[in-house]
Amino acid sequence: MVLTSLPTGIYLLALSLFCACGCIAEETSFEISSTGTITYIDLEGGFYGLVTLDGVKYLPLDLPDEFKQDGLKVDFSGVIDPDIMTIQMWGQPIKILSITNNQGFIISDSWYDGEEDLSSEQEMEQATLLLRSSAALSKTLDDFDAKIAEHAAEMKGLNLKDKDIRPYLQKICEENPAVLLVSILDRTGTIIQISHARFDSSIGVNVRDQPLVDSVVINPVPGMSNIIKCIEGEDVIDIIYPLYSSSLSVTGYLSVLAEPALLVESALGSLTKEKEMTIMVTQPDGTLIGYSGELPLSSFSDNTTVQKISGVGTSPAASYVAGHDMLSLGESVSPGKEKYPVYWNTVSLHGTPWRVLVF
Repeated sequence: MVLTSLPTGIYLLALSLFCACGCIAEETSFEISSTGTITYIDLEGGFYGLVTLDGVKYLPLDLPDEFKQDGLKVDFSGVIDPDIMTIQMWGQPIKILSITNNQGFIISDSWYDGEEDLSSEQEMEQATLLLRSSAALSKTLDDFDAKIAEHAAEMKGLNLKDKDIRPYLQKICEENPAVLLVSILDRTGTIIQISHARFDSSIGVNVRDQPLVDSVVINPVPGMSNIIKCIEGEDVIDIIYPLYSSSLSVTGYLSVLAEPALLVESALGSLTKEKEMTIMVTQPDGTLIGYSGELPLSSFSDNTTVQKISGVGTSPAASYVAGHDMLSLGESVSPGKEKYPVYWNTVSLHGTPWRVLVF
């Protein structure tokens, strides 16, 4: 079912940077800007408070009468005055500088609204973790890709068959522990250089049977593959950049094979500490890429191998870019059992999507 009213989750996904800036401003300055909900507090004779998307409570000192509506969503700015004392033992006193009705966002068919079994506090916590994990993973992928692009640019005009290329490829491997292997392909998709001597048997092998390699040979633009099993037997992703001569003709391709689980761990490893939640990253078809936290035991039999989480691949998460629902994450599930309230979002690199799921 597509949403007919705006959920909390879509606010969090769309206002990620906005909310983050509000939090930073609060820590470093007395003036803040944020989005929140007018909430009637039935204490001390009753009064209206402001609760932001990340759960911070403010006590507005001069709230206009037209905004005294319980449940009204607003965008506001104000100044926190630590010297003001109030009889209401609730929230941080704030002088309102500006306040307007929050108009929300255009509803998109990419958002899926299903069942969930969470309190409003749990919903906020889960959606906030989704926001943070999506941003962290996206940054990790972008930074990783930027380094590969930098190396590809540095190889402009080089003789790709020169023996001095190998030390440079080895250097690329050593920059990031997620990198397994770096190679150079010629214009036909054949490996002509490789970063480690122990893989020399791969030199001369044409890998154009891989969809990404075939795609960049036909259309020389950067790309990232889904999880593949490389000729060395590892489950990896492949990021490929075209290489150019001094006259800007394509001379070959820089191929970087990386272990995606290590990229996920570096991005998300700290986000689930002291939280009873799990972040799982999959392909849209449910293939497990990596995770932070604890997975349900029924979800996997061997966490060293790539496998599909069937409950994801057959759920709305396989089709909808973002949403929430009660999903099964095990291989075999009894009726009404082992369903989890899951929020998900999508990050991508070069058009290849990864689902980020929080439960």
